[in-house]
This record gives sequence, structure tokens and C-alpha cells, in this order.
Amino acid sequence: MGLTQESWGERVHFSAKHVGSIERGERPALPNYLGMVDKVFGTTFMKFYREFVVGEQDPVWFREFVDYEARASMIRLFQPLVVPGLLQTEAYARALLASYDVVGPQQDAAIATRLGRQEILNREPEPCRLVAVLDENVLHREVGDAHVMREQLNALAVAATRPNVIIHVVPTVTGAYPGLDGPFAIATVEARGVGYAEGRLGGKVVESPDDVAELDRDWESIRAHTLASRQTRELIVRMAEKWT
Repeated sequence: MGLTQESWGERVHFSAKHVGSIERGERPALPNYLGMVDKVFGTTFMKFYREFVVGEQDPVWFREFVDYEARASMIRLFQPLVVPGLLQTEAYARALLASYDVVGPQQDAAIATRLGRQEILNREPEPCRLVAVLDENVLHREVGDAHVMREQLNALAVAATRPNVIIHVVPTVTGAYPGLDGPFAIATVEARGVGYAEGRLGGKVVESPDDVAELDRDWESIRAHTLASRQTRELIVRMAEKWT
């Protein structure tokens, strides 16, 4: 198009330095950048990204659920350990991956995939509805450093104001409750439920109606222990302020 990096960057609201680093292959082209390029220049990079990139960096046992996730009208998830991938900031995700010794180009690819999955919450005309339940310990567990945690919790507080995102927290005073044995998710795809349960050595896609019904029962039991949405957001905001 005959544009300089500066002119291109101005149109997509990214710096010339950012544009240059992507063109030189030093920085991955993440969905926020690709989406702006598509919006301004009428390209279809996000379509290509969703069809050929998302899921390729995920573990083999998770890829089938990623496909269900991409088509879901609603996702309910429970996470007692860390902020779930659909709500992670880039810095938080990088810190988590680094703790598993995932670094360099492999980390960049995994980050691009993880952030790309979040696009289901922004898709038009019908964004996916997300209901996330976190254990309060997720807000206290330091991932990265204080700056990373503050940014992540502020992002959670903002996400909780979106019409298609609901976040609940199970307070620590609850003690033991169903679900502490591990995270799980239930995706509503074409009016049926498909579950995913994580384990130490991998995850499992749950499609049997009886097994999905069992996850549903666990979900309802966990929800009974949560704070209301408004109380949850107030708690998240207070915790973000403590991470200084």
C-alpha cells in the first residue's frame, strides 16, 4: 500500500516499533493486532488465524475441546488454581508458561494461541457467554510479580463489567467444597453440553450425557458457595490495589 511503518501504525493504533518488530519476526502478531489490521484494511488475518493457528500449540488432549470452545454459545468454567486462559493477560500467561520452562519462540506461539482463544468473547454478532468461578486463592497466588498481578486483577474487574461475562469467587472462608480436586469447563454447543476436566497428566473431553450431568451437579454445588457478582468484583478490585 506504499505506507511507512509509522503511517501503518497510526492507522491501526500501534507504534512503528511494534509494527517493525512484527515484520522482522521478533514479536508474534497477536489477535489484538490482527483484528485492528482487518478492521482498518479489510483483510482476513483473523479468519486465517482461527482456522490454521488456534489450537496447534495446545496439548493434543485439549485440541478437541478448543474446537467445541470456538463454537460454544456459553462456557461455564471452574478454576481453583490460576486465572483461566480465557481471562488471562499476556503478562500473566507468559509468567505461567515460564514456570513450566516454556520460553522463546515456543512461548510466543503458545501465547498467540491462548490469546487467540479469547476472541470468542468478542466475536460478532453473538459473542460467547462466559461464566467463570474462581477460588479466592487465585487472587492471592503471585504469578510473575506484583505488577503482573495488579494488571491481571484489573483486567478481571473490567471483564466482569462486560454483558457477556460473569465472574464469581468462592471465598477462602468456605473451607472444603466440591471441585477442589481440579478445574473443569462445560461448553454449550448446539444446545448440548460438552465438558472438559483437567488432571495431572492431561485433560479429558467429556461427552457422555451422564458424565456431563455429573459435571453440571458439581458446577451447581460450587456456585452455591460463591459470592454474588457485585461482591466478587469489589473483592477483585480490593485485591488489585493490594498488589503494589
